[in-house]
Amino acid sequence: MKLNLTWGALARVCGGVLTRGAAQAPCDCISTDTRRLKPEEAFWALRGARTDGHGFLPAARKAAGWIVWREAPLPSDLPPHVLAVPDTLKALQALAAFHRRRFDIPVAAITGSNGKTTTKDMLRAICARQGRTCATTGNLNNQFGLPLSILELLPEDRFGVFELGASRAGEIDALTRIADPTVAVLTNIGPAHLEFFGSLEGVFKAKTEILAAAGPQTRFAINIDDARLANLEAALGPRALTYGASERAVVRLTREIGSANTSFTLVIQRRQVPLQLAVASRIHRLNALAAAAGAVGMGLGPSDIAQGLEAFRPSPLRFELRPHASGAAFVVDAYNANPASMKAGIESFCEAYPKSKRILVLGDMKELGADSGSLHRELGEWIAAQNVSAVFLAGQDMRHAFEAIQKSSKRIETIHGGDWKVWLRALKERLSPDAAVYFKASRAMAFEELVAKL
Repeated sequence: MKLNLTWGALARVCGGVLTRGAAQAPCDCISTDTRRLKPEEAFWALRGARTDGHGFLPAARKAAGWIVWREAPLPSDLPPHVLAVPDTLKALQALAAFHRRRFDIPVAAITGSNGKTTTKDMLRAICARQGRTCATTGNLNNQFGLPLSILELLPEDRFGVFELGASRAGEIDALTRIADPTVAVLTNIGPAHLEFFGSLEGVFKAKTEILAAAGPQTRFAINIDDARLANLEAALGPRALTYGASERAVVRLTREIGSANTSFTLVIQRRQVPLQLAVASRIHRLNALAAAAGAVGMGLGPSDIAQGLEAFRPSPLRFELRPHASGAAFVVDAYNANPASMKAGIESFCEAYPKSKRILVLGDMKELGADSGSLHRELGEWIAAQNVSAVFLAGQDMRHAFEAIQKSSKRIETIHGGDWKVWLRALKERLSPDAAVYFKASRAMAFEELVAKL
């Protein structure tokens, strides 16, 4: 991070007052974490739902200065600079918006219910082959994380690729205005965060806030296979870049009969280039198309896009392929889960391992609100129709899925426990060279610990 600001300039950008220190002194870097704070950095005291950064001010005494809420009581031992602002989160967002507008470069903003992070990582891989690319680190995509990601933009960056996540109405609007994208990528609309959005229509309205918040020249890469998003094409006109399996999509994949499972032809309008994907599951194909459409909107050509996609490798816990000592193949897709991503992941897993003994290891899908029970039950009914050998379920909500599978006429070995430790030994006993195991759950279920135990 290099802000190239003075404390006085920072105060003006944030709408605050410098109550201590020299206005002409430099302020080049900030931190929100006292555990990693360096003496030359400024500590930004953010107030969240669970943690208030002002409680860590004594631990931040070594910082070059503090950015604090103007109403916060401060300890007597102060750093060289103190900047008081009306709201530390809004001040951080204002700084990020100011910083973003210093850069006249292609910037992509990616949102949707599923696939955001993988699409972001793929698009970053494409852009990185052409020049230095600043991108969201990990899952820093919310009202706190996006500003911190954008503040990492440096003068040598040629591209920016940022993920926009939200769990409440109005958040995508605010994040879009900060990111000011030249191209926006919408992956899909699914039942995620229903606890806050209420319905699929609520999810659609929240995610498509990006349309009104983006600038008049912004282009939009939309998934034409998603019925709700496909309806946006007519209104967007020439600003739309469609992608998907449909033959009328601007960006799509084809594969000749008999070709290798990872070998494709990338079609962008009438131009075709060969493409070899390291992971070619259904999910990764769709994410690759989303990234490719975003890259088109950033001015990149088919050959450059194909080379970038071929260089991509999955991040940990996102359809990550891991060999096991037993000879079984593990597919670890346990970063997060909702009904749409759960079904898509299982379909992709079954497609990838057609001859294996397929075992599903699934945990609760969180933040589904009042519909959680029925959505888990529907998932169980759907799983009962799949060609799998065994299903291991963990969590209170997954009991609904367990009961649905048990009631089906199809006999699938199904084991449920409130916690995965209940059936860990039984799962170990079923691992063999002919087995393929798919792990999927919301992050709160800590399936990374389950995989480590195995």
